[in-house]
Formats: sequence, structure tokens, C-alpha cells
Amino acid sequence: MNDQHFLHDLPFAHEMSVALQATREAGATALQMQGAIAATAKADGSPVTPGDLAADAIINHYLTQHFPTDAILSEEQPDSPARLSNERLWIIDPIDGTKDYVGQSHEWAVQVALAINGNLVLGILDIPAEGVCLIGMPGHGAWILDRQGQRPLIINQANADVLITSNSKRNRLAVEKVLAALPEFRSLNATSVGIKVARIISGHAGLYVHPRPLAEWDAAAPAAVLIAAGGCVTTLAGEPLSFNLPSGRCPGLVYSKRADHDALISRMSTGGVELMP
Repeated sequence: MNDQHFLHDLPFAHEMSVALQATREAGATALQMQGAIAATAKADGSPVTPGDLAADAIINHYLTQHFPTDAILSEEQPDSPARLSNERLWIIDPIDGTKDYVGQSHEWAVQVALAINGNLVLGILDIPAEGVCLIGMPGHGAWILDRQGQRPLIINQANADVLITSNSKRNRLAVEKVLAALPEFRSLNATSVGIKVARIISGHAGLYVHPRPLAEWDAAAPAAVLIAAGGCVTTLAGEPLSFNLPSGRCPGLVYSKRADHDALISRMSTGGVELMP
């Protein structure tokens, strides 16, 4: 979608316009490369593919060309401590859900966000295999761009009693604790944080809890979109989010579309849900 007239009177319209073009081009390129693509392991054991690297290169090219003095934190680039002294930080996950991408699943997203002085001002979740792009500017609105065109993004309140989780062994104990504290919730699985938040917005789930540190590139764009659409995102302690931390990680997160967000956090705390390593 090249029609971005709805951005013109909004703050950070230029930043959103450039980032949107970059994100969608990166997503289209990664989608074209998805078939039979092979992954290699990074130093931390996580997978990376030529699709991740191509998407990262496209996004970095756009951002460095248009905003050369801004800092960038990307999953596929070495972190630089210089970002800590820059008030403007672009936070990028070229493919959130690389395992799903390698497995030929549709459940992966290209994620780009901008934080200024630690606060999110925009976020983009592009889901290329579904032809859907979600964008948000906290405090100013959220929109969906798909094959039907562009329109305001409205949260579907269905299935607000569904907890969306990942089924990894590492998260199993944490999920069990959350479900024990909130027994009225049923569970649904997804891997990518961006996909989880897209499912909350589209009406498949109401809550996502991540009770361990989460990389800023995983957390930022989904948080910006959900907040802009009227949802809630806080730390596990119920505190507002802050980005561009020295660790590059958020200390546990709760994403929801629930009016009782704070009460759920209190119930989880009482039930022994706490930040895990």
C-alpha cells in the first residue's frame, strides 16, 4: 500500500512513512526467499537465515539513508553502547519467528519500532504471508493495511479469556504458574511475539505473559501497536515500558486487551508468578 495520506497530519509521519516502506519491502523480500531456505546457528544457538539478513539489510539501508544520526538496535547486528547516549533508537527484528519461517509457517513477522528517550512513538508489524501490516503510534492511533486497503485498527474483544503462549520447554513452568493463578483462562500457542499480539488484536486471545527478560527487538513493535490500538502493555510488575536499556532486554512483559489488566497482574503476583531468569 503506497497510499499513506492518513499519516500526513500526525507526529513522526515522515519516520512512519519511511519505516513502513522499509518494513514492507523487507517482508516481501523475505517471503520470496522463504521456500526451502536453510538456517544456520548463531553464537547463542538461535537460527538465522538469508531471509533474516536480507530483511535486516533492507531496513538498515532505509533508516541509515533517511535518519543517519539515529541509533539502531537489531537482532542481526552487533550491539553498540553508543546507542545509550542517543535519544532516538530504531528497534528491529527482521524476522520474528525464524523457526516458523524455516518451517514454512505463515506465523512470522517483520518488526520495526522507534523509541525516543525510552518511549515508543511508533511500531510496525508486517505479516507478509498473510498480507497484513499493523501499524501504531501510541497516543495517536493504529491502522491495518491489507488487501482491502487501509482502515483504523480496532481490537476484537472475542476470546478475552484466552492466554496465548509458546509451547517451548523453557516456558512450560512459567505458563503453568500463570494458568494456575488465572484458572479461568484457556491457552493457545504461537511462537512470534508479533503474531501473539496480532492474534490478541484479531480476537483469538486476550492475554500474553512473558515472565522472563525479553529482547527489546521482540517486544517493541508489538507493544507499540497494541498500545496504539487501545490495549495494555506493562512489565510483569505493572510498570510502564522503557526502551534503550543497557541490557537491550525488557524485564518481563504482560500484553493484554483486558480492562482488568492491573488486577490480573496482582493475581499473578499473589499466585507466585515472578520474573524468571
